[in-house]
Amino acid sequence: MTIPTITLAGKQVGKVGLGLMQLTWSPSPPPEEEAFAAMKAAADAGATTWSTATFYGNGAPGEKGPAFDNLRLLGRFFKAYPEYVGRIQLVVKGGIGPGMDITSDPDMNRSLLSYAGECLGVPIDVYLPARMRPGADPVSFFRDFDTLRQEGLFGALGASEISAPTLARIVGAGIPISVVEIEVSLWSWDADVRAAVDWSTANNVPVYAYSPLGRGFLTRTWKRPEDVPAESFQGHSPRFQGDNFYKNLQLVDMLDSMAAKRGISTAQLALAWVCAAGPYVVPIPGSKSVERVRQNTEAANITLSAEEMAQIEEILSQFPPSGARYPASHSVALML
Repeated sequence: MTIPTITLAGKQVGKVGLGLMQLTWSPSPPPEEEAFAAMKAAADAGATTWSTATFYGNGAPGEKGPAFDNLRLLGRFFKAYPEYVGRIQLVVKGGIGPGMDITSDPDMNRSLLSYAGECLGVPIDVYLPARMRPGADPVSFFRDFDTLRQEGLFGALGASEISAPTLARIVGAGIPISVVEIEVSLWSWDADVRAAVDWSTANNVPVYAYSPLGRGFLTRTWKRPEDVPAESFQGHSPRFQGDNFYKNLQLVDMLDSMAAKRGISTAQLALAWVCAAGPYVVPIPGSKSVERVRQNTEAANITLSAEEMAQIEEILSQFPPSGARYPASHSVALML
């Protein structure tokens, strides 16, 4: 299968990528053989840039604790299927120390990168701090990571949940940013997200669009708020709770109707829209289903007309998201 490609950190990759979080950091991770099948299907369909993290694992995070489950899974995948080595670009989030503390400390990140390399057995193409520490000077914070890049510990530097003005400061200080990971979807399209996408377009820097399917909400993973697992992220998100859940379903109803008329799935409609949000926007949906992975990747070949884009814009104006993306107790500020 062929899908459009984009240059990300110097490598040609598919315009749809793959998010690996739910393969190890979820209430019920899939069996390894099921995860491997989904990963192979993604690569074979053209989704060749993959998002992972040093902390995607169940259990207490630590320098060499269960938080490295996702990287260990990847290492076993490449050992079992060496023909995929070199075909896949790995974008690894880090900068999270023991206790989930955000840190740019070079020694801590050297340790994280060293063990990540042991787990993977292949080079890290892109490394990025999962969040910037609130109150930190952006230039100093990212210069710590760029020092590690210059030491050759990874190929390129990225950023996550960083606003357009902050990105301008970082890049203006001579620190190269190769990819920006932010949440972009049909219910994450506020002014800060739009500004970051506009910045990416103006500066030719790809956007890694995580949770492009609204963490499963846009695909009706759950029918009622009571169906959402209490131990999951969604179980704590205001958008998945009480009246907010049912209000947000109105948006899904409209999208379902539009997708049915086009003869595609609602997931494909949502992903095609994210692809069209900017020339450098790469959605990174995650799934453990081979068929869903293939359908998600094929969305890169779906072109929405100007009339369809306008129709979606009108739907979004009528049904804005009800409830915040993150719970009020969440300690990490977003889009700094």
